[in-house]
Amino acid sequence: MVLIELTFPAGRYHATAWGRHVNEGVPEWPPSPYRLARALYDAWKRKRPEWEEVRVNPLLNAVSSAPPLYRLPDATVSHTRSFLSKNEEDPQSKTLIFDGFVVLSPRSTVLMGWPEAALDVGVLDDLDELLSILNYLGRSESWIAARLVPGVTAVEWNCFPETHSDDVSQMEIVPVAVPIPQGEYTPIKVGTGRSARQLSWMDALATGTDVIQEAGWSHPPAMRYTDYLRPAECFEPSAATHTTRSTTEMNSVLYAFDSKVLPQVTETIVIAERVRRGLMSAHKELVGAQNVSFKFSGKGPEGEPIQGHQHAFYLPLDRDGDGRIDHVIVYCQLPFHGLEVVALDRLRSLWQRDGRPELRCIPVLWNERASQSRVFASTTPFVPSRHFKPKRNDFETWIRGEVVRECANHGLPAPVKVDGIGELSVTGGRSVRWFEFRRNRKDDPVRSGYGLRIEFDREIKSPLALGYGCHFGLGQFRAT
Repeated sequence: MVLIELTFPAGRYHATAWGRHVNEGVPEWPPSPYRLARALYDAWKRKRPEWEEVRVNPLLNAVSSAPPLYRLPDATVSHTRSFLSKNEEDPQSKTLIFDGFVVLSPRSTVLMGWPEAALDVGVLDDLDELLSILNYLGRSESWIAARLVPGVTAVEWNCFPETHSDDVSQMEIVPVAVPIPQGEYTPIKVGTGRSARQLSWMDALATGTDVIQEAGWSHPPAMRYTDYLRPAECFEPSAATHTTRSTTEMNSVLYAFDSKVLPQVTETIVIAERVRRGLMSAHKELVGAQNVSFKFSGKGPEGEPIQGHQHAFYLPLDRDGDGRIDHVIVYCQLPFHGLEVVALDRLRSLWQRDGRPELRCIPVLWNERASQSRVFASTTPFVPSRHFKPKRNDFETWIRGEVVRECANHGLPAPVKVDGIGELSVTGGRSVRWFEFRRNRKDDPVRSGYGLRIEFDREIKSPLALGYGCHFGLGQFRAT
């Protein structure tokens, strides 16, 4: 999947919807893929003119191959009114101009995704470079920071082409300008006489308003409209948020990590601790230090540990199997409510030690659908809370007993089979040994950890984490 993140540092997106007059005050929302394709073309011509067309064509083709899917943040609309000179002799002769724009948090992000698109690494690097040198999208006061988001496989989209879903409840239809794919473009003639020429797809993509008006076209030659569904109350965040929270229980959030240096899986418990601290800090800013939710802290009013696993699990994940953490899921048996959800949405970054760049946290999926399986294999070491005593029984009997006891603590049935796994295999033929993982919190003693394959007599829901440190990513098992 090709996934692009757009952030508006000024908290505004200024762009008139295609086909609308500026004085209608109707801003474009979502940002149209046609506008983005033209912005990339402009960045290429002005800032990377040494690049050949054959180098740029694949990336422009990718963002034009199909209408993208969007994840839109909370936003509202506003406008300014300006009386501008008509450039006539009378200095009092002015005309009223409206400037409609979308208002959103400078920290909010718009995600644009092409799930079916696949590009070579070199093309992805070129696309990311062009995105990084964009200054604005739409009008010049609409500052933008754009980049590729790698490694994300699932996003909870809330704006998509009408053909993408049959459920139109609480949605509204809005036409969005999309580029015509290169393979579907029919060359069009422009000019007359000796100056007449056929516009190639790349030229048509960059056609200016002057050419369009002179030719008498109703819209640019490489553009067409696609009907999109967007939330009917997308510009009324309070009402939309209230409706969503009252009808849907929020039990989990999946974040994607982005950084030039992702942490290794052996740092699982360290990253989980930082996610917990980040969420507690975000909730503290909203409710005060004395009222931080036990779901985040895992502690009661007097500082006593919460029993029964009713507080949040912080489970870092290596979804692509390369040995580095690229996601984290925050899961709780009790649903998150109100300002707890706001705190979850405010988690933006995590600090990394030794001068490594921070981890950006991108919430990509709320309430991830749980998978089920009878067989699970370790992705992080299972750390028993009790020590093995060889005089009492053999190791196999003891480790199985520890797993059975932990399953009972989590309300799960006893597994019918428990086998050992020597090490964690990662891509490239490499492996990670279980003792390489950090296996203790703060001042706790370091305990032994083991890789296991466990089998139940019926299907069990994931995520599954057992043993010491299970709320912080140790003892994780993936369905196999």
